[in-house]
Amino acid sequence: MAPLRPYAEGDYISLAIAANTPKIARWMRNTFPQPYTADNAKAWISFADSVFPPRDFAICRPDGSAFIGGIGLKARTDIHHRTMEIGYWLSEYYRHQGIATEAVTAFSGWVFANFEKLVRLDAEVFYGNRASHRVLEKAGFEFEGRRRKAVEKLGVVIDALTYRKVKE
Repeated sequence: MAPLRPYAEGDYISLAIAANTPKIARWMRNTFPQPYTADNAKAWISFADSVFPPRDFAICRPDGSAFIGGIGLKARTDIHHRTMEIGYWLSEYYRHQGIATEAVTAFSGWVFANFEKLVRLDAEVFYGNRASHRVLEKAGFEFEGRRRKAVEKLGVVIDALTYRKVKE
C-alpha cells in the first residue's frame, strides 16, 4: 500500500521534482504552479503544516522511501459544510501501478473516520483524464454528473465530471 504521511520540511526538493511536469499540471487547477519550483514546494508545505486538523498529505512509495505525490481536502462552507473536495496527484513515474487507487481508498476511509460531521466527499475530474476517472471508480466513488464546458484549462474550454462518495 502507498503510505500517506504529513508533509515534512525536507520534502520540498522531492515535491518540486515530482510536481514539475506539464503532464501533472495539465489535469490540475491553475493554482497548481507550472513550472513547479522549490519555492512553490516550500510555500505549499508551509501552508499544509499550518492547517489543523491536517488535510493535506504526502503520498510515498510503497516502501515509504520517497515522496511521489500528494492528496488532500478542500473544505466547503455554508450549506456545504458537511462536504469536502478530495484532490490528488501522482508522479508520472508511479502511475498505472494501483498506488493512486490505494491512496484515495485509504485516505477517504481516514477522512470519514476523522471528520465526524463529514457525510460526503466530492472529486472533480477534467474530461479526458481517464486514469483519474478509473482511480475514483476503483476507490468506491460514483459518477454523479457531467458539467458541460465548465472549466478552461490551457486555453481550452472542457467538461468537468463530478464523482462522489458518501459516508454510510
